[in-house]
Amino acid sequence: MPASDMLFIPPQVTPPDDVPQGEEIAFGGEIFGTNWAVRLILQERVGASEAARIREEQAARALSILEIVDRQMSPWIEGSAIDLYNALPEGDAVHLPEPMVSLVRKALSLRDETQGSFDPFLGAATNAWGFGPTPRAPGQTGPKLREQVADRLAHPAPVLDGDRLIRRHGCDLDLNGIAKGFAVDLVADDLRAQDGFGSVLVEIGGELKGHGIKLDAMPWWVDLDWCSYASTPAMRIALYDWACASSGTDERCFEEDGRQFSHILDPETGDPAITDLRGATVLDRDCWRADALATALVALGFDRAVELASRLAIPCVLVRADGLPELAHYSQALADWMSNG
Repeated sequence: MPASDMLFIPPQVTPPDDVPQGEEIAFGGEIFGTNWAVRLILQERVGASEAARIREEQAARALSILEIVDRQMSPWIEGSAIDLYNALPEGDAVHLPEPMVSLVRKALSLRDETQGSFDPFLGAATNAWGFGPTPRAPGQTGPKLREQVADRLAHPAPVLDGDRLIRRHGCDLDLNGIAKGFAVDLVADDLRAQDGFGSVLVEIGGELKGHGIKLDAMPWWVDLDWCSYASTPAMRIALYDWACASSGTDERCFEEDGRQFSHILDPETGDPAITDLRGATVLDRDCWRADALATALVALGFDRAVELASRLAIPCVLVRADGLPELAHYSQALADWMSNG
């Protein structure tokens, strides 16, 4: 790697006891409207037929986990748990299944921790802007939507009582900003819990989580694609028992009357966020958290995102929009990862 490239290595890395000696197995497919992939390194060598058996077994096991997440949390699947909740009358409740209830609990906790910068109840606004299963219709955005958001903010927030989520006025549940990272965690943690696997990397649509080291004794490296845009040295991050997630205004958007409207919404207005950030990449031990925080930081805009990253010690890179100085900003928590390697 050129000397000008920048290495980011997690602090307090504990050297592994030994290097895995087995084959690398790869598998994947499509889920959530994107691609998923697993790279798995066996602790010990096995024969070709055994490696093929393991690949087939683990691919089916991972897909089963992902399909459970999809069936529970996708608003595009009629009769999903999230679909049933959003159809409830005010004050009614639904018993959420696992693992959805665990994710909702995490989402509510993060909403409080970020003081609402991450909000899992923007489903109505998401649909109104055409970023959900409902096509955007004239008259559903603008002042009418802002009235709906103001009405939602004026009512009590939904309450999770055990596994019962109580419906509140205007609070349509939307887990799209966190479920993909959560699914990464579920698959990675399932693989780690099994014997015989020395190292694993799981990716779903650009959200990644890595554990252990590879056959060359190196960690799983991730190269950030913000570098060419931000005119910074190439950035390579070691996912050594860490996860990485990115979000940006170019991912899902449409143009109208010369303006770009992004899927990243401002929780305070329900409108596509007016932000001077093009994107963010977040590192965290949990991919669900990195996933949610990346979106929240972009929605906040540069100054408020820097404040939140400082308050919560978030390792992240913030990429500013065209024409602004210092396009790439490394939070202090991420700067602590920097190595001259």
